[in-house]
Amino acid sequence: MANLLGRSIFRSASMRAGSSADAGRFVAHEALRDSQGEMISDGIAALGAGGFLLAAAPTGIGKTAAALAAAIGVARSSDDPPVVMFLTGRQSQHKIVVDTVRKINDRLEPDVAKVRLVDLIGQQGMCINEIRHEHRALFSRLCAEKRGARTCKPWLANADLIRPRILRDPLHVDELVSMCKVRDEEMSHGICPWKAARESASSADVVVCDYNHIFVEAVRESSLTAMGIGLEDTLLVIDEAHNLPDRIRRGFERTIRMKVIRDAIYEIEEHTERIQSEGASLDGVEADSNNAELDRLRRMKATMRRLRNELPKWFAEIDDGLSSSRTDDQRVSMTEFLSRISTILAEDVERAIELGDLVRMLQSIRVDIDKDDDDIEEETACMRLAVLLHTCMQNHDSPAFALVHDKMGDEEHRLTTHLLDPGIVSGDLLDECRGAVMMSGTLFPPQMYYDLLKVPKSRVSIVKEYTSHFLAERRPVLIAKDVTSRYAERGEENTARIREHIHSVLRQTPGHVAVFAPSYAMLEQIVLEDEDWEVRRRHLLEERSGASKEQMDRMVDRLHQLRRSKSPALLAGVLGGKLAEGVDYPENILDAVICIGLPLPPPSARQDALKEYYEDAYDSARAWRYAGSQPAVNRLMQAIGRPIRKAADRALVVLLEKRLMQRGFKICMPEGIHAVESVDSDRTSRHTKRFFSKYPDPARHSE
Repeated sequence: MANLLGRSIFRSASMRAGSSADAGRFVAHEALRDSQGEMISDGIAALGAGGFLLAAAPTGIGKTAAALAAAIGVARSSDDPPVVMFLTGRQSQHKIVVDTVRKINDRLEPDVAKVRLVDLIGQQGMCINEIRHEHRALFSRLCAEKRGARTCKPWLANADLIRPRILRDPLHVDELVSMCKVRDEEMSHGICPWKAARESASSADVVVCDYNHIFVEAVRESSLTAMGIGLEDTLLVIDEAHNLPDRIRRGFERTIRMKVIRDAIYEIEEHTERIQSEGASLDGVEADSNNAELDRLRRMKATMRRLRNELPKWFAEIDDGLSSSRTDDQRVSMTEFLSRISTILAEDVERAIELGDLVRMLQSIRVDIDKDDDDIEEETACMRLAVLLHTCMQNHDSPAFALVHDKMGDEEHRLTTHLLDPGIVSGDLLDECRGAVMMSGTLFPPQMYYDLLKVPKSRVSIVKEYTSHFLAERRPVLIAKDVTSRYAERGEENTARIREHIHSVLRQTPGHVAVFAPSYAMLEQIVLEDEDWEVRRRHLLEERSGASKEQMDRMVDRLHQLRRSKSPALLAGVLGGKLAEGVDYPENILDAVICIGLPLPPPSARQDALKEYYEDAYDSARAWRYAGSQPAVNRLMQAIGRPIRKAADRALVVLLEKRLMQRGFKICMPEGIHAVESVDSDRTSRHTKRFFSKYPDPARHSE
């Protein structure tokens, strides 16, 4: 039964699997899966009332098609149809959305207008100019310069030439880019696909794009304006919505150390030299303006030098607190930090600069980029410092923000801003849009995300966990009762028992097995240093810290190559890493997934601040759950969801953590998880052998 929040909605029944006739016109399949029709019905009810559906919807129920059916149906029935913004952080999901809309269009009656879709990713991913191969930070600046100077010929081309084709039939972004590369008499240099897509968005029914287009202020103001879309004219579909709180938090996280201040001084000097060079040929009013700018820059440089010399004294004063902290960091007062900065700025009375003026001056600094520099930063040092100072100025009296001090390598001092409450961003944005579907296989418990994202309480919300009946049989979950990653119980005996469970699974599993650990150190200790033959006989594919998405995708390609040669692999990664969360494994390529321990956040000042904030906002029980245990369990749920992407897939899951049987963690597990206890590695071996005797072969997909 749905959990209804806000104003109540009453329905006589929810739709079940079967005919799609009652689900509206915009369904992708004739027959609806279990829970899919129910989710469509809930989506129509919530969105139709101008509200929200928070759906914990496991893999296999067809949640993408369900969300689109509901959102498009409600939008098309409106007197003033909104644009459906399908937000996803994964490019692989873009293709799924496009393919789903194509299937919807194939099933529409002749008198119903086809669904128009625009697929949009970042500028660099859609660029056809020669600069597209540059480093990301360099590309952003070069693109802006070329557009500003009107030297990018694809950007200058008339997008009207290709807009009708974009809207006629849904195009995946790769198809659009290929189309825009074509040169002819009208498009001698091609057309910028990014520009064409943005200018077509307001005429589309569905726009597929990243979360940032809505939830990052600078991107939203630029992007929605260019699209000609107002947030009040959108219905949102937020895929993998369990990621949204952390995505919002990361947007406010900035770090500075003394090196940033030193680098900022160098950038000011470089900017000053350019202004001097430009002023050499000026006279009259322009020369006076140039001289005033140079004077401003000299004052700014002197101010930054005082910060460089005086700020270490403040760090020395607060260092005692760091030495006595039970963690490796400490929370410091934003107000005290800003007070010290202001005092330093005011030391030169005649040439003093106000803090707000300094921030604006830092934001104005422009420097050239060395194309041969492999360590190009996404932001200049001046901009990084400006954003941190601005964040502190705007939020110094807000309990939703924390400023944390620590040291890099026990030597260089570092300050980091943290947003504790993503709801202060998402709440107002959700209230401004026409409604939203927020969905994920690990949006659990959905009530937690309702709280964290501050979904408007004045509007209807359906908060619900859906079930997938095939998972219990085709993805059984074993929980080992004799092992743990709990620090106090680690040791040689515990490690040996963990390895024995892993060996049992490897011995009985015919295909590829993934093993995920809470940290790279534990992965190294337990898996990579294991000399057992069961481990060494398999091809090892190891995730390394900082590896790119492209490297991860190559690992998946390698898994398919090894399957064709009938060579079993061992995939080794970390919980919360790219292999455990950011990569898709199509065609049932993984036979089994083993998760070692619980990825609980380590003690830190930021974690203490988060727990204290939640205690004030909710209660102590929810604070412990929201800040620690639930995110850890959800990371496990993300990992064990990797092998099952379709209803026909099968895979064995083994969780090597006895604490999952304790009530505090057991309540964090979704109701659809039907776990079987394993008392030792022999029991794990028997369960594994029985499962693969029943399901010896991976699923075969025709698509």
